[in-house]
Amino acid sequence: MRLAGKRALMIGAATGIGRAAAIAFAGNGAKLVIADINVEAANEAAERCREAGGAAIALACDVRDEASVKAVVDKAEEALGGLDTLAFFAGLQRTGPIEAFDAATWDAIFAVNARGTFFAAKHAGPAIRRAGGGSIITTSSLAGLRGAAGMVSYAAAKGAVIAFTVALAQELAPDNIRVNAVLPGWIDTPFNDPAIALMGGVEAHAEIVRRIVPLGRQGTPEEVAPMYVFLASEESRYVTAKSMMVDGGMAH
Repeated sequence: MRLAGKRALMIGAATGIGRAAAIAFAGNGAKLVIADINVEAANEAAERCREAGGAAIALACDVRDEASVKAVVDKAEEALGGLDTLAFFAGLQRTGPIEAFDAATWDAIFAVNARGTFFAAKHAGPAIRRAGGGSIITTSSLAGLRGAAGMVSYAAAKGAVIAFTVALAQELAPDNIRVNAVLPGWIDTPFNDPAIALMGGVEAHAEIVRRIVPLGRQGTPEEVAPMYVFLASEESRYVTAKSMMVDGGMAH
């Protein structure tokens, strides 16, 4: 029960890594609000969290809309009796050569990955301050650290999340609020389907993964989730402004 008593808002946690992290939070004693644009999936994830032993509710949230994010933060603080953890998972990925990108696609990727992170932290920060401090966990990617051909917009947005995380950690440190980013590598979720298609399909992607990942395989969402638990727990109370890689050894 590493998160006993913790009150967490998990945005974009209806599926994939976010869903696995929410279930892990619940299993470690946290009370949760799962906020997502996919309300049906958010409700299903909340049910799984309750089965894992935690208290969880689902709310609708569109991270592209600041008013929607602010409303869900306010509702979460009220429903949970305070807020000491924000974990942000919402993401959008598109791939292709740079000349194939138009301004609308570029802006859409930044609206979800970068601007959504900003909205969430902007409005959750004061609530966490009122609770006496806590943890903000963003989700970037190895693409934001290393870049990748055919993924310039996604890499740029996730790189922005890393820079934002480091700057915000310094800004909020006096309030006893830690801010860290999780950088997953190749994780087996449908979110990566655009990148897999870019790489030539499932078989070509599997061969590339075997070649470039020292552990020789993709990770699972359940293997990433414990990093979020650590960053929300008191075990990480002296960890801030860090990019925590969960990548099977790719970045070495």
